[in-house]
Amino acid sequence: MPQKLTLLINCPDQKGIVSAISAFVAEHGANIIDSQQHSLGLDARFFMRLEIDTTGSSLTQEELQKAFQPIADKYDIDFSFKYGIKKMAILVSKYDHCLYDILLRQQYGELQVEIPIIISNHPDLEPVAKHFGIEFEHCPINGSKQEQEKQIISCLQKHQVDFVALARYMQILSADFIAHYPHKIINVHHGFLPAFKGAKPYHQAYEKGVKIIGATAHYATEDLDMGPIISQDVIEVANRDSVEDYISKGRDIEKTVFAKAIKAQAESKIILHDSRTIIFD
Repeated sequence: MPQKLTLLINCPDQKGIVSAISAFVAEHGANIIDSQQHSLGLDARFFMRLEIDTTGSSLTQEELQKAFQPIADKYDIDFSFKYGIKKMAILVSKYDHCLYDILLRQQYGELQVEIPIIISNHPDLEPVAKHFGIEFEHCPINGSKQEQEKQIISCLQKHQVDFVALARYMQILSADFIAHYPHKIINVHHGFLPAFKGAKPYHQAYEKGVKIIGATAHYATEDLDMGPIISQDVIEVANRDSVEDYISKGRDIEKTVFAKAIKAQAESKIILHDSRTIIFD
């Protein structure tokens, strides 16, 4: 078993949970090296993230899962153990700023994630993939969006990816595609959701005369640009700014929120509850 694992907890808030989990870790020769928790109030929901060093434990992953089940049953806990480095595929169209940013952060070790493949509906960014030594797959839309998505899913399954990052992938995914990776597809939207969803959000913001613009990283769902939000940020705009200025200023925010969301997903720092996310820093 890997020497370090992450345990995510989601359950009704009640007395004794933290004590029971801490005792379980100690009894099985492991050690808690980081612990964070969040409560929505007694009799509401309790969320917890633990990083556990399993150096002193002789249990396998399956044995550890089985051993924890009685505690989960007692406290009605929805739990998951996360191991190792995750695999992430990137879907992109022609915009390259988010793609370059993610690849550089991964190369510098800021993002602990493996990137086995980059997929695009255009061939333009293949040189970028080759520069970083990553396989590139061109999946054009030649009349049938359904067939194109099947081709993409086949690539994702071949590489056994854990989640998908849409680096300004300018296509609306079908419900069938999303169903293959529920809450495992991260999209970056160049607008401060839930305002200005859909196409040309900077143009929408300009027409409304807003004083700030933003970007949002969220899980892709069937409801366009309305999936659970992971990360957001804003920047001020001035009266003299044009739509082109909005777009230029927005690129930096897009990169920042996208990278933050990917990092949270890669490090198992997100718990989804209903339509909201609980993010551990």
